[in-house]
Amino acid sequence: MKTLLLLLSLLGLPGFQEAVLILSGASCLEELSEDEIEHYQTLASHPVDLNLAGRGRLLATGLLSPFQVASLLDYRSRGGEVLSWTELSLVDGFSPAFVDALRVFAVLGTGGTPPGQPESRQLSAVVTLRGGARSDGDTSWGIKGEFSSGDRAVLYASLRKTYEEKTLHTPTLSAAWYGRRALARVVVGHFNARFGQGLVQWSGFQLSAFSALGAFSRNGTGFSPTGSSAPSLMGIAADWQFGPWSLSTAYSLTGNRPIANLTRVWRGVTAGVTATNEAASLETRISRPDWSLFGEGAITYRGRFSMLAGAYYVPEYGRKAGVLGRWYGLDDKRYSGLAAGYETAAFSLTADMGWRTDSGTAQYKAVARWHPEGAWRSVRFLPDVRLQARLRPDDKAPLRAQARAEISAEYGIWILSGRCDALFCRDFAWYWHTELGRKTESFACYLRGGLFRVDNWDDRIYVYERDAPGTFTVPARYGRGWHASLYAVWKADRHHSLWLRLETVQYPWNLTEKTGRSAVRLQYRYKL
Repeated sequence: MKTLLLLLSLLGLPGFQEAVLILSGASCLEELSEDEIEHYQTLASHPVDLNLAGRGRLLATGLLSPFQVASLLDYRSRGGEVLSWTELSLVDGFSPAFVDALRVFAVLGTGGTPPGQPESRQLSAVVTLRGGARSDGDTSWGIKGEFSSGDRAVLYASLRKTYEEKTLHTPTLSAAWYGRRALARVVVGHFNARFGQGLVQWSGFQLSAFSALGAFSRNGTGFSPTGSSAPSLMGIAADWQFGPWSLSTAYSLTGNRPIANLTRVWRGVTAGVTATNEAASLETRISRPDWSLFGEGAITYRGRFSMLAGAYYVPEYGRKAGVLGRWYGLDDKRYSGLAAGYETAAFSLTADMGWRTDSGTAQYKAVARWHPEGAWRSVRFLPDVRLQARLRPDDKAPLRAQARAEISAEYGIWILSGRCDALFCRDFAWYWHTELGRKTESFACYLRGGLFRVDNWDDRIYVYERDAPGTFTVPARYGRGWHASLYAVWKADRHHSLWLRLETVQYPWNLTEKTGRSAVRLQYRYKL
């Protein structure tokens, strides 16, 4: 028994990266965007209180589906606060594995607000300053502010200049207020609008690959504030709640785009209608303990039709299967087709076949991932093996196959990890790195070094690199060379944090002369 308890304590909960993969539906971090990663980083540093937040706030996080939100609110209204994560896993729509990932971005506050007393709206503020310089003389900088009043109001303001931009980036300003009664949410300024499965309205990042079961279905957040440096919508949006009905309306000055959605939630069933100035759609989802169905059909006002439908089946805890069919209509550049997948706690396999109606080209893809966890004495091991293949018969290099193996060993405050990639497309390419890290509550430092040989741009290998919150670094390794980086975090106290990243990439063995590049980035954060 003691050995079992020790193993369970060593295995612990999913870390940030694995939790993001579970909740986003991606099979690796390289599939996500900078804005999406920053969204999860913000939630990790400012967890949502599942016992206090209202419907609008819960949906805006993007962590829960409309059915899960309705199920949680119904449970709270009948039984009061959720007192433990084990109790949450018994609520309809919340599996134990999902709850474990959710714990990285949410809390279960207890105590609530005593009757007759005003709700606590404690003010909090986070101001981030960042700057960077490269050996070629280019510089970058940015400033971002996040201000909130409990779970009732939030304000984002940001301004930045990237290495590639010669002038200032357009500033982002977004504010939201979350109500408890009929007016559930108001967003002013820049905002995201995500409804249904995204056939009619889905701003911001969308997973384009079906490399994991979680990517088959999307959770519409409705309207939500955004701190993105490249928001697509700006105007005013509001959500109204009338019992099981919710009405969402907005107008974006960007593109002169009106948006409306009407959703009805029953026990286990969600249905909604979405309309913009270009198209309209009907979306529905049926959720049961061991299976669920979802789908959306859309039509443009010019008569173009598209649809998708899918299902999940859970025969027993820890096992899940899914299927998705999609048709995007004529002259669409996306791949219509069929995808299917199966996963367990440590293994997943997906296959997708599709074709483009505008060109008639076909594509076949398969991704397998094995990521068990193990422990020996006081060492925790996290292997992760990923195999993927893509076949496009009409391409000059029709087959692209990649094998990727990672392993991480954790012993107390020490972390040793490595990664190796082998890829075949135009030619044979490979990549390798190893990393040593030391992490405590107040200080962390990671040193990474690697080699790569990629002679053709079509064979490039993307690699996720550690960086400060709000900065997503996924360089494409190309050429013949080596790279090294140092990443350090110092949390002086609860108010002040500092991040430093030093990096260099050199090409001494390149087939043609190529100049290397070095960079330094510094980020400071003040948290009130």
